[in-house]
Amino acid sequence: RRSSDLVLGVFGNVKQLLDSKKICYCYCFLRIDSDRKLNVTEDNFKVAIFYPSVDTTLQKLKERFVGMQIINDNFSIFIPYRMITIPEEELIRSAYDFIKKYSDDINSDFTRQILSLKNFLISNFKCEDLKKMTIQKLAEYIISNDLSIIFPDIFTTCCIFMTIPVTSASAERSFSKLKLIKNYLRNTI
Repeated sequence: RRSSDLVLGVFGNVKQLLDSKKICYCYCFLRIDSDRKLNVTEDNFKVAIFYPSVDTTLQKLKERFVGMQIINDNFSIFIPYRMITIPEEELIRSAYDFIKKYSDDINSDFTRQILSLKNFLISNFKCEDLKKMTIQKLAEYIISNDLSIIFPDIFTTCCIFMTIPVTSASAERSFSKLKLIKNYLRNTI
């Protein structure tokens, strides 16, 4: 019921805009939907404009977050609570996979570091504290206790993870601003 009120409200706004521009809206929405011809302009608006725009928006949002989900899956072994709960064999396999993906930034000693970090976390933290700890808090702990000498690749990995969302967001904003500037410059020539 709420979405139909929204559709009618948006339709009313579009109808007022078309009326103010002296455009006949009856001709704007004339389409054939499957078997029946839509005669009511509200139905035409729902089928021709509102539902496709909502569908497109939802699809674009899903596409945008698929990439971030892949990154999140790659770095999930660095969440401290997950690190201590998964079996050692799976942790080693995940570490080798991570080394393959980030071979320019991480060296082969990474597997030893992650196993040492797992033992360090188990011996120095309570389980409840590890449930609350994030990758960012792990990096802050490594810095504050000067453990970056012992776990250099773990610290590098935490830094990579924390900078990925910033880099992708700033790139999106840059392209968005570039598009606005180019349109403005083209229009002023």
